[in-house]
Amino acid sequence: MGTPTFSPLYIGLSGLQAMQEAESVVGNNIDNANTPGYAQESVNLVEGHPYPPVPGDGPMIGGQYGQGVSVQSVTRQDSWFYDRQDWQNQSTYQMYSTYSSILTQVQGILSEPSSNGIQSALDQFFSAWQTLSTDPSNTAARQAVITQGQVLAQTANTVTSQLQTLQSNVLSQINDQFQQLEQYAQELSAVQAQIAAISQSNVGAGGASSSAVENPNELLDQQAAIIDEMSQLANLTLSQNQDGTISVSIGPGGSSGTVIPLNALTQASVTEGSNGVLVLSVGSGSNTQTYLLSSVVSGGQIAGNAQGFTELTGLLNNLNAFTSQLATQINSALGGQTFFDANPFGVDVKMTSATLALGPGGPPGSSTYVAGDNTYAVNVVNLQTQAQSITWIDGSGNSQSATGTFDQLLASAVSQVGMTASGVAAGEKTADALLQQSSQLRQSISGVSIDEQASYMIAFQNAYAAAAKYIATFQTMLNALLNMVQP
Repeated sequence: MGTPTFSPLYIGLSGLQAMQEAESVVGNNIDNANTPGYAQESVNLVEGHPYPPVPGDGPMIGGQYGQGVSVQSVTRQDSWFYDRQDWQNQSTYQMYSTYSSILTQVQGILSEPSSNGIQSALDQFFSAWQTLSTDPSNTAARQAVITQGQVLAQTANTVTSQLQTLQSNVLSQINDQFQQLEQYAQELSAVQAQIAAISQSNVGAGGASSSAVENPNELLDQQAAIIDEMSQLANLTLSQNQDGTISVSIGPGGSSGTVIPLNALTQASVTEGSNGVLVLSVGSGSNTQTYLLSSVVSGGQIAGNAQGFTELTGLLNNLNAFTSQLATQINSALGGQTFFDANPFGVDVKMTSATLALGPGGPPGSSTYVAGDNTYAVNVVNLQTQAQSITWIDGSGNSQSATGTFDQLLASAVSQVGMTASGVAAGEKTADALLQQSSQLRQSISGVSIDEQASYMIAFQNAYAAAAKYIATFQTMLNALLNMVQP
């Protein structure tokens, strides 16, 4: 007994089926070349079982021969090393980008140097006092110092109010982003359950070289896409499992911080604790766990917003200390009169050009009034060049202090924001360069090259045509055989 008559037909048919599936994979790659999260797929072809299975056992033929080709699996092309590196770089870049955006808004609110900023209003306030000190009986000059005081207070309060609004919006955004993380965690859990189920069904399927393996490529794409989104929100601790799933935790872990498993991230909320430090609460009731936000999240948009919130807290406390010191010193220079109220900062409602005293003799109209006395006005003018000391609590809960004239104190606060913004902008530029590099490396593995796919398409097309020609040739041979045995 020799080779089965129809064996060549099955060999040719296997080639047709394998090349058709390979062309389908190529077509799918081309269609999804621009689909976010898609990783190109490749066909793994394996030789069919030899015939006969064991040499010497079966038909008497000269050795074994193959029985065609089959598709063992369709593999998703990716690199765990490049994927993880890119996710880390996404987290770092988003942190810098978000922080830089907040600092840009802060600089816009401060509006320094400009004619609309606190510095300009402060200079005009002292200038009005300088004018008044040379002509203390001038009613218009007396009114001018009150008007300029109101302008200064209004400018400072407007800046403070806008900074507080920005800070409130930043905190709301942080909480919204934690809600997004929880939503992504639920989506990821559902996807990974399906991946694990398919992986379990493949156990034992890969024992033979021709056994088909069902790779959950679409689900793996979804898993990667979800982690892409999550890495933009926070820094992640990732580990790859044998079944293709990826274990995800929030935070750096180890000695550098706290790590929270993704499945434990429920009902998360962030609030402002003592001294303005942000606190993360996870869970509810007796199961609630609290952490310093900075010990958990050090990357992503959440970290950028948190650092922006910290910067705003310190700046607001600095400005409050500045206006409080200004009010105290002005009132003291005026012999204890209440020109400025400290909280909220503003010109006292009882202070008018008629009640303002420029010397110990009291305001005009009083029995002890001394015409031309400019003692208090000179005291106020001298304050502009006198060194002051202020203390405040920064956004990390640490005490800070500064010494200088009022102009210098204000300039120091503004310049500190500028220097921080400059450093963050430089960090953002570096992080962007690293992200572009890791993204390109990742795409070199997972990205779809249309030219490459076109070459595969032609190769599989030629193989398909050759298999079809082989079947046609076999049909001709079979017809000749049939004609020979017909009576």
